[in-house]
This record gives sequence, C-alpha cells and structure tokens, in this order.
Amino acid sequence: MKFKYYNDTNRVVNIHPTTFSHGCIGNKEAIRPLEERTFILPEGTYPWVKMWDHGESGLSILISPILEENEIKNVTNNDFWNQVLLLISKQISSDAYEAWFQHTKALIKDTTIIVYCKNEFQRDWIRKQYQELISSAAKDVTGNNLYVTVLTENGE
Repeated sequence: MKFKYYNDTNRVVNIHPTTFSHGCIGNKEAIRPLEERTFILPEGTYPWVKMWDHGESGLSILISPILEENEIKNVTNNDFWNQVLLLISKQISSDAYEAWFQHTKALIKDTTIIVYCKNEFQRDWIRKQYQELISSAAKDVTGNNLYVTVLTENGE
C-alpha cells in the first residue's frame, strides 16, 4: 500500500527511524514544508501515524504498518502460533523450549499477540526472558510488528 504524507505544517518534519524498521520503504530525509512524501507499506497493512512536536528541535513523524483485520484472521487461521513456535524452537535449546513453550497457547487480537501460560511463574519468566524473541518470530511470520502480551490461562 502507498501512503502519502503532505507537510502542511510550515516546519520541517523529520522521519522517525522506527518507521523503516517496521517495514515501510521511503526516503529517510526530512520533509520540508509543502512537500509531499510517499511511503510504501507491506501488503495487507494500513498506516498508523503519530507526530511529535519537539519544540525547537522540530517535528518528527512515525509511520507504522498495521495489519488489516482480514489479514490478521488469515494469519490466525493458518496456524500462526505453531509457525511462531517453530521459529522459537530453532533459536533456543530443546530443554528451554519444552520447559517454557510446550504448553502455551496464543491468539491474535487486533494488533496484539496474547500468549497464554499455565501459571504465573511461567508467565513471568516468558515476559522477562522471551518477550522480544516472541515479537521477532511473530514479525517473521506476519511481516508486521505486533504487540506481545503474556497472561496466565485465567487471564492474569
């Protein structure tokens, strides 16, 4: 998808570097007043845009691709969590995988992965040690950044 941003602020707008780590493609140079800039987002996403005013240091804009609802459902229906677990199992020892991930479940709700654990101890350990790994594996599967929430099976 193409997203066009038109700078009507009469100020220079800097592009936040995270824009490009989230899968957007485009010119990284600041956008001058009255200039239009096109960003290419990954297929099946739409833009989420946030702007900050840093006072004298200027404005900055972040463009982040968000999965369209039907794309999230497609990923969920295609055994999303099993694909994520497969990637995780290749990056940690088999003992660690069995101890921490063997009995987990997950689902995607909006732009969040909710991982369900058997108990609080497992939840806390996964949050502390593996949340970034889950996020990275999920991005590899979906092509998008998703938030990771880790809960116990009873929702705590």
